[in-house]
Amino acid sequence: MKIRTEARRDAILQIAAAVFLEKGFERASMAEIAQKVGGSKATLYGYFPSKEALFLAVAEAEGQKQMAAAGSELVASGPTALAPALTRFAEALLRFLGAETTCASHRMVIAEAGRSDIGKLFYEIGPKHGLDLIADVLAGAMARKELRQTEPFVAAQHFVALTTSAIQFRLFLRAPEDLTEERVAASAECAVDVFLRAYAADPPRPGRSTPR
Repeated sequence: MKIRTEARRDAILQIAAAVFLEKGFERASMAEIAQKVGGSKATLYGYFPSKEALFLAVAEAEGQKQMAAAGSELVASGPTALAPALTRFAEALLRFLGAETTCASHRMVIAEAGRSDIGKLFYEIGPKHGLDLIADVLAGAMARKELRQTEPFVAAQHFVALTTSAIQFRLFLRAPEDLTEERVAASAECAVDVFLRAYAADPPRPGRSTPR
């Protein structure tokens, strides 16, 4: 019996990522990936039951690698650290989503979404996972009355929309300019500033005593 290992799995993901980037999702084949890995298709299918599952695993691994540190910092942020943690998370998100490999992955998903469930599955492991994390953090800030009370998931969507507005054309239309670090910092700072102003906690109404 062949034993599956994490090292082997990681090697498959690395090679598959390069093949998907070069060929696109439709033209990439499990046979070619297996050949480049140096094994059989049966071995490859032992790790991933389909090409869709392999592609999603590649996307998930890349997202975790690029966003794990910023996500952990955001989750650990306290009452005095929300703004800087949001800013660093926004910067990491811009670098990740603005990278050519990520842009290419999104385009592949969009092209394939009408023919399979890959769009829905990609949303669950990627965007929704990030939105849930942000929503949990914002819910905590709302409970501490740092932000006004509202639906945390909607607020998370607004935060991501503000952050990613700087890269939408690059993401979908292959806009040629790269994101410089200066633009990343400025875009993240602006997004967080607008978001915190929009969701600032409501001031106490004058003439009303605070309930005990």
